[in-house]
Amino acid sequence: VAGRMLLRPQPNRASRALLGLRFLVVAVGLLKLQQLTRQNAAQGRTVACLRAQLADSAKLGASRDVNACGVPDDVTVAPTPEACAGTDDAAVEDTDEAFTAPRLATLAATLVCVAAAAVALRRIDDLLPARDGHRASERLAYRIDCWFSSNPNAKILALLYVSIAMVLVGGLLLYGVSSTGFGEAVWENVALVGIDFTAASATESSLSARVVAVASALGGMFITALLLGIVSDAVGDYVDDLKKGRSDVLETNHTLVLGWSDKTLPIVEQVSNANESEGGGVIVILAEMEKERQEELIGEFEYESLGTRVICREGNPLLVADLKKVNAAGARSTIILAGEGTADQADAKSLRVVLSLVGLRAKCASKGHIVCEMCDVDNEPLVKMVGGEAVETIVAHDVIGRLMIQCARQPGLAQVWNDVLGFEGCEFYCSEHPELVGCSFDDVVLRFADAAPLGLLRHKNVMINPPRGEVVQRGDRIIVLAEDDDSYEVGPKPSDIIVEHEEDVHTPKTPRPERVLFCGWRRDLDDVIQLLDDFVVAGSELHLFSGLDVQEQKDRLARARDQRKRPPTLSKLKVVHATGDLCSRRDLERLPLERFTSCIILADDAAEKNATDKDSQALATLLLLRDIQNTRIRNAREPLSPRGEESKSPWAVADWAGDLSQAKDRCVVLSEILDARTRALIADAGISDYVLSNSMVSDAIAMVAEDRDVNRILNSLFEESGAEIYIRPAGHYIPDGAHLSFFDVAAACRARDEPETL
Repeated sequence: VAGRMLLRPQPNRASRALLGLRFLVVAVGLLKLQQLTRQNAAQGRTVACLRAQLADSAKLGASRDVNACGVPDDVTVAPTPEACAGTDDAAVEDTDEAFTAPRLATLAATLVCVAAAAVALRRIDDLLPARDGHRASERLAYRIDCWFSSNPNAKILALLYVSIAMVLVGGLLLYGVSSTGFGEAVWENVALVGIDFTAASATESSLSARVVAVASALGGMFITALLLGIVSDAVGDYVDDLKKGRSDVLETNHTLVLGWSDKTLPIVEQVSNANESEGGGVIVILAEMEKERQEELIGEFEYESLGTRVICREGNPLLVADLKKVNAAGARSTIILAGEGTADQADAKSLRVVLSLVGLRAKCASKGHIVCEMCDVDNEPLVKMVGGEAVETIVAHDVIGRLMIQCARQPGLAQVWNDVLGFEGCEFYCSEHPELVGCSFDDVVLRFADAAPLGLLRHKNVMINPPRGEVVQRGDRIIVLAEDDDSYEVGPKPSDIIVEHEEDVHTPKTPRPERVLFCGWRRDLDDVIQLLDDFVVAGSELHLFSGLDVQEQKDRLARARDQRKRPPTLSKLKVVHATGDLCSRRDLERLPLERFTSCIILADDAAEKNATDKDSQALATLLLLRDIQNTRIRNAREPLSPRGEESKSPWAVADWAGDLSQAKDRCVVLSEILDARTRALIADAGISDYVLSNSMVSDAIAMVAEDRDVNRILNSLFEESGAEIYIRPAGHYIPDGAHLSFFDVAAACRARDEPETL
């Protein structure tokens, strides 16, 4: 059996050789038949031409001789003598030149080479040994794959090589089976391969020449199809690159936004408002989001562009190549938005982006500044150390915490901050006025008819509401609230200023202990509690109500205070813990709501929810608190103590006695709202005290991006040791019923020498 198996391939090889010999004999027979056919056709043409010549002789009078030769009288169908000129010689020459020995040798050699190449490609594994365990066909396929992957022009080159091979092979075959010269044969194959398919019909009438022409034309159709596919792919890839935002941005002096978050669209709106006075500008967004999706979200966002163009690009802000693509070095300001993940992860990513920008800016000598959004206040010093003077940081959670503490302690202050932040109304501006050098700030307050001076910016130090007698020095910049940077100018001092005496006005009340309720939980709640402890007076209380267990609340606060290296206890606040569902009326009714001076509803971070769900929970809690307050005020004859007993202690303040509207106005119920679309629902509910946290942070970031000095002003207003914005009744400064100008009120405020900004 083994012997039979070893001898079995030999008959197969012999049969293949015999089959090849048969094909060769058939091919030679076909060629001989073609030759005889051509000779017969040539002889037929010769006979026709002789008949034409005899017909010409018959016209000259030799009709009897012509009839004797068998030529019919009707010879109009015979060819003309001119057409027969040289027919015999040409036919013989064509026949002889079409099948000369060199042409046949060329034909045979070409066929053998093509067949050898096909066999070698088919039997490559048998011809070449394996190497490193890989067959020759695998190595060849791998080399081709590497070539196509590494060479961007591989498709074009491959098509060129195949076209050249087909033209050469077709030219050799056509040269071997026709009387055409080699150069003409190659040119005809060029026409057949891709330039002109109709060239096949113009080829010689021989069967072999037409077979070669048809084969070349079919190959040309294949080459043309490949060419069209390559061109289509190239055009499609170019269009896809444009859609995906892979082209370079050639803008300069633009605002660059790195990253995409829920603050991106509000920032675009505010920067567009800021560019309105300049006729518009350019905003470039680089984010790890498809360009089409970015443009779709921007199109769905309802805002007025006011001449500002928004250019979107898809890329990674961590990569220097992508930063170069959006010309980060040429931007007038760069905004880095915090990414997803934990606070430390987001800040670590922002730090890497700052490092990339600093390195890129050092090479290009950029003058623009960087605004970096941070998530944890502990990571802020590291980013400032890396970025140096070029970086301005905004800790979003810290800003919102400070805003909510200030707004919860003063009814109406939230609306003031909504109007101050952003570029829709009046905003902060700093400018130098040499004509005011040597003037006291009391006089500066009265020199601007279309702006409200707030303080001085002296050598990067902010002085909000400076003390009386403070004189403007050379280089000082005046901080004002104005509609635009070109909407105000220095004017003359009014001469009819009226300053009322202190005995004619009311005296502000002495601060009293406060009782504050926090509903919900947030990651940096310990920072907010510490800030509240710095604001209130001794004897105040803080009630924490969330879905976490009481012990879990205490443990989280203890761990946070230990990480911040703070004392375990607060100096002024007493913390009371309670647990329950924020949307449960039964749980909320267990709280002494009639005793609280302010209630703050936080966007609850204890549960994994999106912004819409958190806003829905906050809105439900807010409405429940209001309804419970109204019910208790209507039913209670006397305020209840925290233990449910009637009491006339100092905590039983008169804020909850009398008119219901007064009680609601004096107890601020402040809610944190993440989604700006929820604002309409709150307005319909008749609630004006709310903090649009994401929108306010976006407004602050946009303002700092336009003027980095605004960051120093905001930090001064947010710090507990700095100046703050207070809302006071006009009777604290002017007599009741007096009709005075704003200049009179401003002079009266300065005359009282109180650290207050109206």
